[in-house]
Amino acid sequence: MTVNLAPFHIPMSPIRIVALAILTTFAAHGAPPIERIPEPLKSWATWATWNDEHRACPTPYSDPKTHLCFWPSRFGLQVQKGGAQFDMAVTVFHETWLPLPGDANAWPLEVRANGAAVPVLDHEGAPSVRLAAGTVRIEGAYRWDDIPQRIRLPREIGILALTIDGQPVEAPVWDAQGFLWLKRDGSSEEADKNFLSLKLYTSLEDGIPLWLRTEIELTVSGKSREEDLGTILPEGWKLAAVESPIPVAVDDAGKMKAQVRAGKWMVHLDAFRFDNPKQIRYAEGAKPAAAEELVAFRARPDFRIVEIVGAPSIDISQTTFPEKWRELPVYRWDTATSFQIEERMRGMGDQKPAGLRIARELWLDENGSGLTFRDEITGAMQQIWRLDAAEGQDLGSVRSDGKGQLITRNPQNGASGVEIRTRNLNLEATGRTTRASALSATGWRSDADGVNVTLNLPPGWRLFALFGADWVQGDWLTAWTLLDLFLLLIFSLAVFRLWGFLPGLLAFVAFGLAYHEPGAPRYLWLILLVPLALQRVVPEGWAKRAVEIGKWIAIGAFVLVLVPFIARQVQQALYPQLESHTVNLATATVETVQGQISAQQEDSASAEGREKLNRKLASIIIPRVEFKDATIREAVAFLKQKSIEMDTMETDRPGKGSTLF
Repeated sequence: MTVNLAPFHIPMSPIRIVALAILTTFAAHGAPPIERIPEPLKSWATWATWNDEHRACPTPYSDPKTHLCFWPSRFGLQVQKGGAQFDMAVTVFHETWLPLPGDANAWPLEVRANGAAVPVLDHEGAPSVRLAAGTVRIEGAYRWDDIPQRIRLPREIGILALTIDGQPVEAPVWDAQGFLWLKRDGSSEEADKNFLSLKLYTSLEDGIPLWLRTEIELTVSGKSREEDLGTILPEGWKLAAVESPIPVAVDDAGKMKAQVRAGKWMVHLDAFRFDNPKQIRYAEGAKPAAAEELVAFRARPDFRIVEIVGAPSIDISQTTFPEKWRELPVYRWDTATSFQIEERMRGMGDQKPAGLRIARELWLDENGSGLTFRDEITGAMQQIWRLDAAEGQDLGSVRSDGKGQLITRNPQNGASGVEIRTRNLNLEATGRTTRASALSATGWRSDADGVNVTLNLPPGWRLFALFGADWVQGDWLTAWTLLDLFLLLIFSLAVFRLWGFLPGLLAFVAFGLAYHEPGAPRYLWLILLVPLALQRVVPEGWAKRAVEIGKWIAIGAFVLVLVPFIARQVQQALYPQLESHTVNLATATVETVQGQISAQQEDSASAEGREKLNRKLASIIIPRVEFKDATIREAVAFLKQKSIEMDTMETDRPGKGSTLF
């Protein structure tokens, strides 16, 4: 018979200890299940397991490395004035140490195992005996001049039968520290009759897998004993974990036994199933632990829409339902019948989810051979279950909601990627890509509604141009405004008319290359050109002398700016690392027009949306705006960023700011 055990606990009320849920097969002394070994390998079983000395011991669900190699039954203790005798039966699955009651002040003597004397040694601070596998009956004695006030019991003992001077103690005092009090027994009072009350509270959580979380409230009075509680798991459910302050055992059929003692105990069980059940019911012929059960249902609207049929909903305000589930709808289930889970819609139906938003940051290598990237991908209510990296992208690590993800290769296209287990995506990925004339905008084999790319260049590099984006800031080509181009043409044509074609061409190249460099004398070129041109047409006299003075003043100012500029250029050519990092950033944004239009249409179709937009615009107040030498794109980008920073009505990042920008 396959059972689940949750043993080994000392009695306590304020302290909860997690009992271990174990799944094992009890063959002869816990022998390994040879029938599961393929026929050609059976002869190798002994050789393959020679170093696994505890393989016959049950293990907890949560920790397969922990082995529980013995299971004690009722412990009997007969106390008299001059000493005491004790006995108990133990099932030993593999040779192990068995702790005995007592300590240095009350050491067990004359200990026998199945009638044979065994030595008692100190093991891990407690008197213990070494036992071989099998069913063993332990007997022993204590000697004292007077009955001690208390004696320590091992935490593995669950059921106690105590007699003092021949009188049975129905309600022994057994505290949370594991001490049995021999002179504080309450035997002067009439012991309560054996009583057991059981209440079942359940939470059903939709998803894959489907989870059934059960709280069992036990109210016990009377003597310590073992109780058969009945079936606590519906048909088809597999037990995953048990938390219990008292020893419990659950078999494959969901039947539960518990070693109970007086008090109120709360047992928590988690069970799951991977299939899609249409109804929840107990197996044919099963005896449910309770005739009526309160079931809360935690829906997953992003996964599917379902309805509970066959169990009436109730008002939990008049019940003792656990506080942690009170926000969920609760149903009363007659466990003699079944209730159905009817699926109304799976996934999102015909609703089109918003696309992905990708924020990419790239770092170019110093030799320009490759790039390191970091992508932040967000999206709500997505219908994709796998993201594959674009060609040439080598993934290094991927984290979803801060948790590392396994990178796998798609067998269909050979691309590396990750499986998506949630509809609300919050992904961060890092990796490497080779430098090419064209880079993937998203970096992934998936469409996106918006992509923002930031390129970090090493010292000495400039981005000449980036094509294919809706908006670019930081490259050389798009930095030119109409005014800049007008000034370049005016200056070049003026030099051409004054000194000829070659000087005009040189002026065009020099002025164009230096115009957007930090600290370049861009306007001093034009100021210097004015007196040089006037010198040729102004007649002799005071006017020409004034022009001459203005020329030398312009030359002086020009030299004061040009010399430091040339010095910085030479310095950066020799030592690129000294270059300011602000000139090495380039950002690009790609927006899908269709996604923006559909969002605007939905907002315009809703009066509530218009009102919300008006309130948001009224709350976003930029106290002072001043633009100097800024392009229209730079001004729009500034206003958009300010609207996001000053938006106090939205809490999530994607909704902040105004769509006007």
